[in-house]
Amino acid sequence: MPRFTLTLARRWRGFTLIELLVVIAIIAILIGLLLPAVQKVRQAAARMTSMNNLKQMSLALHNMNDTNGVLPSAVCHYPANGPMNGTVQYFMLPFIEQNNAYTAMAANHPDSWWCGYPVKTYLSPSDPTGPPNGLLDTGSPRYGTSYSPNEYVFGQPNTAPTANIPRTLPDGTSNTISFTERYMQCNSSSSQYFWGETGGWCNRGPGGSIPMFYSLTVPQAQPQPAACDPCRLQSPNPGVILVGLMDGSVRGVANGISATTWSYAVQPNDGQPLGSNW
Repeated sequence: MPRFTLTLARRWRGFTLIELLVVIAIIAILIGLLLPAVQKVRQAAARMTSMNNLKQMSLALHNMNDTNGVLPSAVCHYPANGPMNGTVQYFMLPFIEQNNAYTAMAANHPDSWWCGYPVKTYLSPSDPTGPPNGLLDTGSPRYGTSYSPNEYVFGQPNTAPTANIPRTLPDGTSNTISFTERYMQCNSSSSQYFWGETGGWCNRGPGGSIPMFYSLTVPQAQPQPAACDPCRLQSPNPGVILVGLMDGSVRGVANGISATTWSYAVQPNDGQPLGSNW
């Protein structure tokens, strides 16, 4: 019986150089189209996180006010006879689920300068100058913040607490800024802002280092870190600066806001209506 052998021959043909270049070009175009979309998604997510942080801090003020009948000054003993001298953000810790850090600092240090604990709520993911966990290079474990309290609401440092919701806010809680964004570091690392201090290296205004709000100057719009003014606020978001309001809401204020409208929103008792550009 004859034997037949069936041989199947399969020929493989590789890509030509032109075909490879076309595929690479298509991939490059798709990446170019995708990256801006990814960047916008990241910016939106960072903005939402920052808005949530501002909301938590603004609502915490109401709990502080209800608990103690008064808000802390920019730096003070709070309540007035308390043993610890600290900032608004230090005394806020128990009201944003950070009681462990609050009690540990009170047990081991005389004031909030020793802010050696990371607080996620105090970090804006939009801040181009803030390390991921907020730890700043100071030779000791101290953590920064990307938000500033409005000293016009809380009062000057080293004074007894007197601010109260709503008594000292005659302009209305929905018309008065509580907190706003800022860069954690200005001029690289020459000026750093910690949640246990107030004002960083800016010493303008009465009472020492407080003055991002004191000057009533409109915030800088996305300045380069090296061009950052430590005596002003900074907006890390394109087009707007996020602000918390004393009623617990959060909004984006256009970078082109007038100095007059900004000053009216900062001051809680000027008796002036906010401008149309608010």
